[in-house]
Amino acid sequence: MARIRHLALRCRDMEESRRFYESVFGWEFIGYRPSRLGMDLTDGVTNITLIQQPADCDRPRIEEGNEYVHFGVMVEDLEAAWQRCRQWGAEASKTVKERIDLDRRRLPDRAFKIEDPDGNVVDVTADRGEWRGVKL
Repeated sequence: MARIRHLALRCRDMEESRRFYESVFGWEFIGYRPSRLGMDLTDGVTNITLIQQPADCDRPRIEEGNEYVHFGVMVEDLEAAWQRCRQWGAEASKTVKERIDLDRRRLPDRAFKIEDPDGNVVDVTADRGEWRGVKL
C-alpha cells in the first residue's frame, strides 16, 4: 500500500510560511533546496516542501470549499494548538465536519479549520477518529 509521505505547498513568502508551520505545529526545518527557492520541513513522518511562488504569480484567496489546497493535521493537544493558532493570528473559521461557524473566543469541542499564510485550509483535530480509514 502506498502512503503519503510528501506534500509541497507554494508560498507567497516561504519564510513566513516556515515560521507559521514551525510555531503552530512544531514542524522541523530540514534545510533549503539547492536553488534556495524551496525548503523542506518534516512532522517526523512526512516531508513538507515549501516552494517560493514567483513574484509575478498572483493566486487570489478563495473561499473555503473552493480552496486550492486543503489538508488536515492531527495534534496531541487541541487546546495548545488552538492557543498557538490564536497567538500567530491565524483565523479559526469553522468546525471540521459540521462546518459550523466558531465562537473564536472558545475552544472548539474536537476540531477547527484555519488558514495558513497563503490561504490554504488546514483542518486541526485531536480526535483520532476524525478521518475515516486513518490508522496511527
